[in-house]
Amino acid sequence: MTKQQQTALWTGLGFIGLGIAFLVAQLIGWDRIWPLFPLLGGLAFLAGYAGSGFRESGFVFVGVLATLVGLFFFGFSFGVWEWAEMADLWPVFPLIAGLAFVALFMAERARDAGTLGVGCAGIIVGVAGLAVTYGYIGADIWRLWPLLLILAGLIALGGAILRFLRRE
Repeated sequence: MTKQQQTALWTGLGFIGLGIAFLVAQLIGWDRIWPLFPLLGGLAFLAGYAGSGFRESGFVFVGVLATLVGLFFFGFSFGVWEWAEMADLWPVFPLIAGLAFVALFMAERARDAGTLGVGCAGIIVGVAGLAVTYGYIGADIWRLWPLLLILAGLIALGGAILRFLRRE
């Protein structure tokens, strides 16, 4: 398939996707359907990653991030959560970012331990935050936040050692 054919294909699919989104919004209501836009944007980035022959790993981070944010906000649109619960649900955002960094790490050909470290830190903050806000662990756990720095340092150090050993 030529570049021009690929462009025409993605343009057509994009218009069809937008048309479906606007039609559903007209039928269901904008207040319930608006998270479809970050979701579709994220899926478009993931499709771009696949369309690049799985070479453009930068698309993965934005794709996973936007897709998960869209899915999260659908929970509010369809009544799974109320907006007042955002005070308890805020840890979902570092959790989503952490998952996006881990997905980026997995997509990269030359894997960077720093990317994995940031991803793990985001996941830990998100999971621990949700555990605190829902009362599974005490709020004094946040005093141990320097452990995240230690974990990130250990991951970076391990990556440096592995790169050093591979060169020999």
